[in-house]
Amino acid sequence: MNTYEGSLSWSRYREILADRFDIHFEREPVETWTSIRGHEVHIDEWRPEGPKKGTLILVHGAGGNGRILAPFAAFAAELGWRVLAPDLPGYGLTKPANGFRWDYEEWPAIVADLADGCAGPVVLMGLSLGGMTAAFAAEASRNVSGVVATTLLDMGRPGIFIRAARWPWLGLATLIGFRLMPRSVDRLAMPLWLIAPMRKMTADPALRGYFSTDPLLGRLRVPSRFFRMIHARKATSIRLRCPLLLVHPGADLWTPTVLSKPAYDRVEGDKRLRELPNGSHLPLEQPALRELQEEVSAFLASVPPVVVDLPPSDAAADKRNPC
Repeated sequence: MNTYEGSLSWSRYREILADRFDIHFEREPVETWTSIRGHEVHIDEWRPEGPKKGTLILVHGAGGNGRILAPFAAFAAELGWRVLAPDLPGYGLTKPANGFRWDYEEWPAIVADLADGCAGPVVLMGLSLGGMTAAFAAEASRNVSGVVATTLLDMGRPGIFIRAARWPWLGLATLIGFRLMPRSVDRLAMPLWLIAPMRKMTADPALRGYFSTDPLLGRLRVPSRFFRMIHARKATSIRLRCPLLLVHPGADLWTPTVLSKPAYDRVEGDKRLRELPNGSHLPLEQPALRELQEEVSAFLASVPPVVVDLPPSDAAADKRNPC
């Protein structure tokens, strides 16, 4: 199977992170594949040097993959957490199940299944659309002790869907197509750079170019059906049995904080919002990155240790699970 190790995609990203953000990696993740819901899911596993304090599952958005979240994974592993960064179906190196029809519901379901297979405390951390995906997964899972998100985008709201598109007219035209001729629109597949404002992922010009041109990112072709399924998943209420930390970049030109507020306000349960002083959609700039790390570190430290006894059926499934 293909791997990120030695790939041009990873080497180029590492070089940009080192040159532009002074972010370096002392070790690489272990790449594994596990079968979940018929998908062969690629997972980057970042292992702490000592005993693990718990498992942090990183959830990417609709413009990324698990490897893009490497700066956050490496940081959490240094704190003693085992980190899993899956590529969700249709993205990265995951091989989707036969017959996969780009159903967004598979994303939170896979994250929830992955969390349910882990013993001990599990925290989900989602960036971009991954924030809402993590929240949906936490609702479905019986084994999530906390959720961290950089955004909470309810793409079921037409106004937010339109704002998230590359151009407002494109978002509006897409919604009209969803309503009037969904089957025809479903078959359209376009590269992400044309659908989403990939250049607003970051303020750094080198990283903007990377996101726009990388074959696994901006040049990835995604059917419109996937975005119709995202729009169909309305966040009318979000009932979490665990704390939520929304740590929103303060200079996000793609999805500013105001777009996350409607979903955040509907979260039922313990929650906290912290807006960073700066930081793009992918918050790698200083001091945003440092303050995000401080918030995440404190949040993880507050998670109590939990031991989950899996029933026999789940324990058998766990033999395939990287947890």
